Amino acid sequence: MEHRNQIQVNTPRVMFAAMRSGSGKTTITCGVLAALKKENIRMQAYKCGPDYIDPMFHRTVLGIDTGNLDTFFAGADAIGRILARDTKDAELIVMEGVMGYYDGVGGTTTMASSYELSKVTKTPVVLIVDAKGASVTLAATIRGIMEYKKDSRIAGVILNRVSPMFYSRIKHVIETECGIPVLGYLPEDASFAVPSRHLGLLQPDEMQKQRDWVETVAEAARKTIDIDGILEIAAQAEMLQIQKATGETEKSKFPAGYRIGVARDAAFSFYYRENLRMLEDMGATLVYFSPLTDAHVSEVDALIFGGGYPELYAKQLYENQSMRASVWQALEAGMPCHAECGGFLYLGKSLADAEGNVYEMVGFLDGAGFRTERLQRFGYVELAPQEADAFAVNTVLRGHEFHYWDSTDCGDACLAWKPLSKQKTYPCMVKKKGTFAGFPHLYYAGAENFFYHLFLNSTENENR
Repeated sequence: MEHRNQIQVNTPRVMFAAMRSGSGKTTITCGVLAALKKENIRMQAYKCGPDYIDPMFHRTVLGIDTGNLDTFFAGADAIGRILARDTKDAELIVMEGVMGYYDGVGGTTTMASSYELSKVTKTPVVLIVDAKGASVTLAATIRGIMEYKKDSRIAGVILNRVSPMFYSRIKHVIETECGIPVLGYLPEDASFAVPSRHLGLLQPDEMQKQRDWVETVAEAARKTIDIDGILEIAAQAEMLQIQKATGETEKSKFPAGYRIGVARDAAFSFYYRENLRMLEDMGATLVYFSPLTDAHVSEVDALIFGGGYPELYAKQLYENQSMRASVWQALEAGMPCHAECGGFLYLGKSLADAEGNVYEMVGFLDGAGFRTERLQRFGYVELAPQEADAFAVNTVLRGHEFHYWDSTDCGDACLAWKPLSKQKTYPCMVKKKGTFAGFPHLYYAGAENFFYHLFLNSTENENR
């Protein structure tokens, strides 16, 4: 009998993980999702970790919203509640891992790794192994990964970049030595590869004939991957018992009719789904608009500018002068605003594109965005606001950074550090009037009070 303070999740689920990045997780995950969709199986897909791009691929394949599950951002019960909310009508949950299976925060822990997510969600794992250039050593490697942790939950293997002839021979070796099923393979084929750029993968809306690519990998999956075997493994997932959130009825609520404008188009597309849902749960209505094509900001009470690729659209953003003027006027009047990474660059004085051409931007912030020759910051980050606002006292925000572009003024409203170590800190974030902006992509959950007050810091703005 279900306890009144608990939620149960009993949906079959499976995670596709790998020994390292570049092993074919996204290709095989999308291929299997597309193959299962043709079987009319209702699914919900997630990416392990903070990556924005892979969920876009999942969304394109499934035609529904997908998201992230990240144990650095959210605890086990919070993740369980996300699953319970998202998967009420799902017949299958599919998770795509991140990096190597045990690779976590700091490069020395399993925190926020695929393994940790599998552990807290009790999800069986299918290990994707790049088999090119190896033979019997594959069995030794797989067995080592399985036995590194007693609760590895690795229940099957798929081989990538292997010939049909070799697969027929090595399959028996791996199954005999490791005691788990080999559920098929993908041959080496250039048409399966996902192009890379910036954050690791090309945005799906920009990929030529992307739907053809999905169909290609789906057809390959149906021919060479044991889809029924994957479903059998997913059915082995244990029931999750999740504690209900405390104080949900006491959660802060925005005033009736409160509207938050969210910049969303080809230039600004990186948003954590749970951030937007949290605002909706607080009573806000989200109004999406395009800084690329709309003439001005809609009638809203606050603004959000997410990350993305504004540098690829710098000329178009510059040419939309009415929008830039509209944004400047709203922010100058004190409208609450959160801008991160690409959105932060858009609010600055200027932005250089990939060719070095410099274009004026909104001009509300002092920084000028410019391209650098290397990745500036990468990975999880924690930051503490330096102002003494009552709602910011003892607040620690969690987020993720990944950017090649930099700014001449990154701000000093917060002090940031890498998780597990405060030995090296650095200033970040600009606080100007009602605007809070900087490079980190922030996760709202866990700091609800901070963001609630951030978006209400000027309830007297002229648009109300």
